[in-house]
Amino acid sequence: MSKIHDAIAELRHAPGVKGAAVVTNDGLVAASSLAAGLDSDVISGLSSYLMMTTNRSLTEGSYGTCSKVLLNATHGKAVFVQLDESYLVVLFDQFAEIAQADREVDETVARIRRASKFS
Repeated sequence: MSKIHDAIAELRHAPGVKGAAVVTNDGLVAASSLAAGLDSDVISGLSSYLMMTTNRSLTEGSYGTCSKVLLNATHGKAVFVQLDESYLVVLFDQFAEIAQADREVDETVARIRRASKFS
């Protein structure tokens, strides 16, 4: 197992986390650890589109690119964190307190960045 996959697999143990994936900017899943019923193709496509359009809108508005997006939906929550040429997607159940998992998400981002420097 790669260090990146190990990092996201460990993140799954954080309270409320249903899945995590590293998705490239063009929408390919580089690594994932998802609960049953979560489709990596759907997650990668939706994530790629969301990040691409968000970054385009922010750039056109002279805000630069985003570093982190928090999404609240009826049946769940998601956090998207920009990495170098990819981003981390963390999926939560609808009752999760994202703030409680911030430290684990930040630690996972740091582990992925360290691992990708040596890859």
